[in-house]
Amino acid sequence: MKQLLYLSLYGILLISCGENPDKKAAQQADTTTTKNADETPKSSADYSSLLMDYQCDIDILELSKVLKVPQASLSLARHTLANNCKFNLKGFGAQTLTGETTLNWGPSPSSKAQNKKEIKSYLERKKDGIKIMGMDIQLAETGDCYLAYQPAHGRIIIYNENYDTAFLLHYGQRKINNVRTKEQHEALRLKMTDLANYLLKKHKN
Repeated sequence: MKQLLYLSLYGILLISCGENPDKKAAQQADTTTTKNADETPKSSADYSSLLMDYQCDIDILELSKVLKVPQASLSLARHTLANNCKFNLKGFGAQTLTGETTLNWGPSPSSKAQNKKEIKSYLERKKDGIKIMGMDIQLAETGDCYLAYQPAHGRIIIYNENYDTAFLLHYGQRKINNVRTKEQHEALRLKMTDLANYLLKKHKN
């Protein structure tokens, strides 16, 4: 009787130790994905000079370093508003007379409630693995703001639920610049992500 009991316990231990490692890895991956999607930002720093009182404070030299492009490929665009930056960038499949893409960024009217709603909506879709037209979201490198991606519209939006504005960075739609390849469009998205993170760090107080 004792031998039968020992054999039963031994069998249970074998089954437990022999659990499919792939299944365990998949479960861990699911947990990690969910954790990253729901990652909570830390307490916000002061971004008033960016999100409320922004004045374009970047020149071609500084921007070329941030975007990692030659200075000669950048020029100031016309009709720039006081609280908005606008530059022309050569290349990346731009179908214009000058072969340039217009990059612009600045605050956009919103509200704390709207920002909170947008962040929640983006995070819920991310958790469910839903990407509508490539839309996605991630925490900024500062850890207290979100970067929302809208690649179909060629823009990135900085959200912080402590402010009544959002911050829009625009690099143009691919369907308008239809010579632009998917690879060029993605390259611009990454460069504008670098710019968004740079601006947040520069204006963080």
